[in-house]
Amino acid sequence: MVKPLDADEKRSLRGLGVLAACWTFLPALAGFVLLARLGDASDLLGTIEADAGRGVAIVIFAGFFAVTAGLGILPTYAQAILAGWAFGATGGSIGAILGITSGAMLGFGLARLVSGERVEGIIDARPVVAAVRDAILGSGPVRSTYIVGLLRLSPNSPFALSNLALGGARTPVLPYLFGTMLGMAPRTVLAAVFAAGAAADGSRDLVEVVRERGWSVTIAGFAVLLVAIIVIGSIGKRALRRALESQDASSEAS
Repeated sequence: MVKPLDADEKRSLRGLGVLAACWTFLPALAGFVLLARLGDASDLLGTIEADAGRGVAIVIFAGFFAVTAGLGILPTYAQAILAGWAFGATGGSIGAILGITSGAMLGFGLARLVSGERVEGIIDARPVVAAVRDAILGSGPVRSTYIVGLLRLSPNSPFALSNLALGGARTPVLPYLFGTMLGMAPRTVLAAVFAAGAAADGSRDLVEVVRERGWSVTIAGFAVLLVAIIVIGSIGKRALRRALESQDASSEAS
């Protein structure tokens, strides 16, 4: 029988629900705004780079990325596109991955503060989620890192919401950190490379890209990026399923 919630637990869950809702919808809306102002944001980063140098500009961008992604304000995909647009494929990929890793730690710490022990009960009530949690907590650091990485490969779950779930599940810090970095890297690099290619002809923003290259070429480029991300996510899901099945088989054998 499920233990009834007391008043403090109800307040905790209400706050957690509000936070989860904000982290689901706010980044998506803010991401469209950022992409619409891509030229202005890139110009600002260009000014910082001209004044302080490329390395400093990338670090400042990574810090901004970390705060906005970790607090669930901006999505990682839009900021990775901005990074590639402003700094090119290599610099943009480095800045975006630094930002994602730092933002993941910020979100992880916040999730630990707000989630409370009741999240464990929510996870236990969902067998699939509980199986993933048990696989992470019941494995060594290498395998835990692998499982977190597979979870992060999928683009389905918003970044901040994943931080909340993994933090609430009491994922060990190092597997969480390295799994996030490795799992997020493929689609982050893809987005940065795509943006760097789009900006290579000197276009100031996405509107100019469409104007210079036409709708057909622009849509085809976005379609290739989307398909690549979906394929990566599909590979991650299949690998995660096999990892969980292997974990179950090992548990039954022991």
